[in-house]
Amino acid sequence: MWVRLSSSGAEIGMGSIANVSTSGAFLETKIQLPVNARITLEPTAAASAALEGLKLDARVARVDSRGLGIEWRVMATPRILALLTAPSPPPALAALAANDDDARPFAR
Repeated sequence: MWVRLSSSGAEIGMGSIANVSTSGAFLETKIQLPVNARITLEPTAAASAALEGLKLDARVARVDSRGLGIEWRVMATPRILALLTAPSPPPALAALAANDDDARPFAR
């Protein structure tokens, strides 16, 4: 699922949630942030109509070459549970999002 990332109210790029749990997720992205950075994730329109307007606050817990391990700022909220139960977009939509110019990380 593609998400927009922001920090301090400014959009900083895109990422794809590789797995998600009630306590956090792994976010595949080229964006490099320090451990403990506060971020907000917002699913893209291609994710699911059920997730429209959803914003999730998280912190970076670990960093590796594939992306960011994140922890939700508040765990197991109804918003997090909605993300866990959201249907995955059809492969065609996921491919479109992956090739979308907006899906590329922003230059810093």
